[in-house]
Formats: sequence, structure tokens, C-alpha cells
Amino acid sequence: YFIQSNLSPGVMIFGVQLLSTLIIGLFMTKIFSTYSYSLMIFYKVWFSVPPVTEYLGQFSKAYKDYMKKKPRNGEPREPLDTFTIPKDSALVVRQNKIISYTQISLLPHGEDIDMTILLSVSSCLIYIVTELLVFLGYCPASDLHLSYIWSVVVLVFCAKFLGYMLKVYVQLGGGERSLVGLSTFLFIVFALFVSMADRRFIDFGVEEGYNDFVNELVKFANTTNLIKSKADLNIPSTKAFKGVLIIISGLIGALLTFPSFRFGALNSKLLHSAGKTGPITEATPSPSSSETENSESTPEGDDNNEAPASTLRDRLVLLLVHFNLVSPLLVVLCWCKPLVQEHIQSQADISERTFCLLRVGFIATIMLVRVFSVKLYLQAHLDSAQLYLKQLKQEVGRVEHKTVQQKIAFTFQYSSVIVLQILTPAFIILQMCLLLLSLQNTPDITTPSTSNILSGVSEVLPEFIAPADGDHMNMIQGVRVVLTKSFMSGVLSYFVWWMVSVMSAVTLFSTAYHHVSENA
Repeated sequence: YFIQSNLSPGVMIFGVQLLSTLIIGLFMTKIFSTYSYSLMIFYKVWFSVPPVTEYLGQFSKAYKDYMKKKPRNGEPREPLDTFTIPKDSALVVRQNKIISYTQISLLPHGEDIDMTILLSVSSCLIYIVTELLVFLGYCPASDLHLSYIWSVVVLVFCAKFLGYMLKVYVQLGGGERSLVGLSTFLFIVFALFVSMADRRFIDFGVEEGYNDFVNELVKFANTTNLIKSKADLNIPSTKAFKGVLIIISGLIGALLTFPSFRFGALNSKLLHSAGKTGPITEATPSPSSSETENSESTPEGDDNNEAPASTLRDRLVLLLVHFNLVSPLLVVLCWCKPLVQEHIQSQADISERTFCLLRVGFIATIMLVRVFSVKLYLQAHLDSAQLYLKQLKQEVGRVEHKTVQQKIAFTFQYSSVIVLQILTPAFIILQMCLLLLSLQNTPDITTPSTSNILSGVSEVLPEFIAPADGDHMNMIQGVRVVLTKSFMSGVLSYFVWWMVSVMSAVTLFSTAYHHVSENA
């Protein structure tokens, strides 16, 4: 149809990309209707089932006296709201496997996991198709690509969830609100020092890109007769632009504080329990109201079924945890010119463009490893319910039965948040890496050319798209010149480096803090 029609090449290219987007969207939706993406993560993961009141009452004298007391004259028995049990009681909790989506549907953010993975995978597939069209010569690199739009959609969706979680933490008050304020202030100060760093040591190309942006903006304004001189634009200075970047950097640091802190805590748990071949299981025939027909219970046993620490699985876990801890530090050093960039370029005899491509590919690999290891971290979080019971038995005193039930139930309910806190920052950085790769393949502009598309569409709807004076058309076409390649590359490179630096710093601090606390 496109070949036989008289439409312009821009509309033909846009139509091919739109058709590819619809096919990929329908394909991913069809998979989602049959296989849940969240179930792929939660499948056969062990979780602790909250014990029922009747089972906990076996360890309470008050509950036994309450059950022995019979009501008089057929009156209904007054409910016993709460009772306490000894902390060192022989309390064990049954564990089940997740094998159906029905169990995941009980989680508060189970659908958000599916939507996040659906959008991210679809965006990556559309990016691959678009780059394939560019490589084969069917789509110019400077034209409008739907992969850019998909990447922006994923960025907005993931940032929206991080903002929602930050709002929840702030509303809790207390230590969470203080931590948000302190982290924002510290990251603003850190970003201020980064902006003042010597460009010979670390440089993202932000200043050069902003200068090119200003120059192209002035040229475009003079061409369209919007201004008479450069002073009429009131363009902010480079220092003002850096100040905006510093404030945005502080907000990004606040968004990534709690996900990175939680990720560090899970790393510490994996390092602490690397000698175990599976979850900490303690079976009991106690009744449980949370069991489902599709769940599998753990076999009866004790804590003596631990495997030696020298097993292959434990070594792989340690290797994965150390890779997730150390690899972001290498990314931070990749922008250090004299230490890494110039040294690698001289030793490997590669160009700066090739080094940038290798750097972006290395970052994308790190994020993919983090995404594929989410199941391991999820199991480490769910095992914390059993660790809580072990710690409880080592204490002296009594605890309310509702506290035990709520703690175990909260561990399972919070698991969906844990998954999203690991996936969303990784997907954001991954999408920014895809945008950087697209910019490296773009000849001299960053914003796709809209002239071909608009000219083709104006043949169909001239009264809406192409007004008589042509001002709107010129304004839209000028965007491709104003947003230069150097400007967008510099800004994206800075934010990729900043996000990786924030996540690395907070994760290392959290890992060290929890590791010392566990060994204390």
C-alpha cells in the first residue's frame, strides 16, 4: 500500500514503524494474557504463611483460659482481641511456593510489575526493529523514530512509581522523612562539587552542548525573525543551567535513596546467608488461613539441612552479589578521562566514539544482570520472615500475637515493592542507554527530522498541519536544529553517570551498615 501510494517517504517510514509497533504491542499483550510477567519472577519462590490465631494461642496461657471459659446462658463469647506469647516459644511457620497468578494478585503492586516489564520489553523490541531499519537503509537516522517515544514513556512510568514511593515514605514521617531531607541535601552538595570539577579530569560535554544549544537557538530565532538581537531571548547562563541540573540531581538522589538502600540490605542478607542452598524452612503442621490449593508446603524438617558454604550455588551467588556491588564503581570511573578513558583509548587504539559505545554497552549489561537477578533478591527478602522468628527466639519477654502475624504478612505484601524498587531504576538507566546509542548513530542532530512526515501529512490535512503563514511548520522544523546532538548527549551522559553514582554510593553504604549490624 505504501509503495503504490503517492505518500511522501516520511509518511511511509512512519507507517512502517507504526505497523511494527502495533505488531509488537499485540504480540506482547498476547503473551501477557497467557503468561504473567510477574509470575515468571515469583514462580516457585518460597514465602512464609502468617500463622492463625488458634495456632499462636497454643503458646499463650491467657488464650487457653479464654477457650476453657464457657459462656453462660447461651450468650455469645466475648472476643479476645489480643494476647501475648513468649518470644522464646517453639514457634515455627509454614512456607509455601508461589505457583499461580492468584497468589500474586493479592499483592498491592502486582499489576504494576506486569505493566513495567511489558512497557520496557516492548520498548527494547521496538528499538531493535527501528535500528534494524536504519542499518538496512530503509529509515534515515535523523527521521522521527517511535523508539524515542517509547523510551520516554518508560522513563515517565518508572519515574512516576519512584515518586509515588517517595511520597509514601515522606508521609510516614519520622526517620523516613528525615532521611529524604538529608539525602537530598547531601546529593545537592555532591552535585555542586561535581559541577566544579576540572573538565580535564571528568567531563560529560554539558557546557559544550549547552553552548551549541544557545547558538542554534539564536540562529533559529534570527532566521524566523522572532528577535532582533541575542539579548532579546534572555537565555540563562551556563552557571544557571548547571544550577538547574544540580537541583534535578538532588531530586534524583532522593528518588533513588530508598530503592538503593533496600538493595544494599538484600546484598548484605545474601552475603550473610551464602552458605544456604535454599530458603530457611521450618515446617509445622500448624493450621493457616492463608494457604491456597495451588500452594506447595515445605517438607517437615529442621534447620540442619544447610549445605556447606563451598557449593557451586553459593559461589555463584557471591560472584553475582560482588558483581552488582563493584561494577557500578567501574561505570563511575569510565568518565574519568586520565584514569580510564584516555588510558583505554591509547592502549586499545580505539576512537572516542567506539569508547562511548563500549561504555554504554557495559552499563546496559550491568543493568540487565540486575534485572535477571531480581528473583534471587526477592527470595532473600522473603527469607527475612524466618530470620525475624529466629531473632525473636533469642530475645526475652513477650510479644503480641498480632505483631507476629503482621510482620510475616507484611514481608509477603512488601515483596512487590521490592521487585519494583529493583526493576524501575534499572529500566530507567537502560532506556537512557538506548537513547545514547541512538544519538551515537545520529549524524549531526538529536531531535528527529519532522519535515518529511509533516509535509506528507499536510497533503491529507493541509488546513490543520500547514497553515498559510507557515510559522507553525517552521517552528516545528526548527526543533531538530536547536536540540543539538552534543547537548542531548551531554545531558543524558551526565544523568546516567549520576544515577549510577547515587545507586552505587547508597548501596555500598547500606551493605556495609547492615553487614556490621548483623555481625554485631
